[in-house]
Amino acid sequence: MTETNRLARKRERTRAALLQAARELVYERGHFKISIQDITERADVGLGTFYNYFESKQAVFEAVLDEIRERFNHRLDTIRQPLKDPALIVAVTLKYCFQQAQDNEEWNTFLTYSGLVGDYVLHQDDEQCLKDIRRGVNAGRFKVEDVYFAQSLVLGMVRHVNNEIARGRLGRQSMEDATRYILRMLGLPDLVAKALVQTPLPTPATDGPIRYLPGKRQGTAADQSL
Repeated sequence: MTETNRLARKRERTRAALLQAARELVYERGHFKISIQDITERADVGLGTFYNYFESKQAVFEAVLDEIRERFNHRLDTIRQPLKDPALIVAVTLKYCFQQAQDNEEWNTFLTYSGLVGDYVLHQDDEQCLKDIRRGVNAGRFKVEDVYFAQSLVLGMVRHVNNEIARGRLGRQSMEDATRYILRMLGLPDLVAKALVQTPLPTPATDGPIRYLPGKRQGTAADQSL
């Protein structure tokens, strides 16, 4: 068991080193001028070791995004933890997701510099969204006939609005508008939806500093990613 744990810790360290190397190099050079060999040399591992963990550069870049998403989800859970009202939980969750679409510099900058193309959006876990809707229905706060269909609509709207924010087509007012429309779609009266939207986001006392732009060197990757 001790040997198994030792090997597992070694694998975790190697994977973390590859992720850190990929993250740093993306910020320094942009994705065009990064090879897999560059990543392994920065991580101080053999070239073949890379393929024990990732299939391609895209895969390691996506894994970096997964790390950022994990921190996002942790902060979201911390913010949600003291809340009891199912409708307020949904409102706060939506507002936080929309806010992060604009303000999470770590996510937005890495996504730009990495050259990844696809539907990469920060939002709550799909299963958590479903549970939130079901909890609101059971508590009599939401009027929803099909919770699965409602989940699909909510997540679809969140992805669309966040993508439009990322493209610069929507501003901050859209975050409150979208939150209000979703709450109304879930069956809340407009006055209640407005009041929930105006509720400030809680500030989690246990939330540590946000690790924006680890390893970034200013003014190097931006030109290469345009």
